Amino acid sequence: MNETRGEAVLVSVPARAEFLHVVRTVVASVAARHDLTVDAIEDLRIAVDEACAQLLRARGTEVVVEVCAIEDGIETICRTDAEVSMWPPEELPRSLAAQVLRGLTDSVAWELSASGPSVRFGKNGIRATRPAEGGGRPA
Repeated sequence: MNETRGEAVLVSVPARAEFLHVVRTVVASVAARHDLTVDAIEDLRIAVDEACAQLLRARGTEVVVEVCAIEDGIETICRTDAEVSMWPPEELPRSLAAQVLRGLTDSVAWELSASGPSVRFGKNGIRATRPAEGGGRPA
């Protein structure tokens, strides 16, 4: 994916499953503003849900999601402030969750930094077509 980045939208929620709907809505909204198709938006909603579900297993106090339009599509980074010695867990790369993430996105990476574990994924631009001015109907 091309690294030309637009402004990022950050959302931070408590690391509890009942708050993930907020994250899904924000990611879908950013993707819709950048004209992704309905299918691509739904793929991103499911992908962010899977990524955050894996991060909840690390038992941090918050989940932070950064979503950014890039030249080729949308890049999303989900992270938590959990203290873990290893990320991803040994079984994660072969899990159903990892298969779902790889199937729904164009790139996925599990990363570990001093601030905690994260999942970065991108969806290449599958742009929706807009009707021509005047509703796209012939005159």
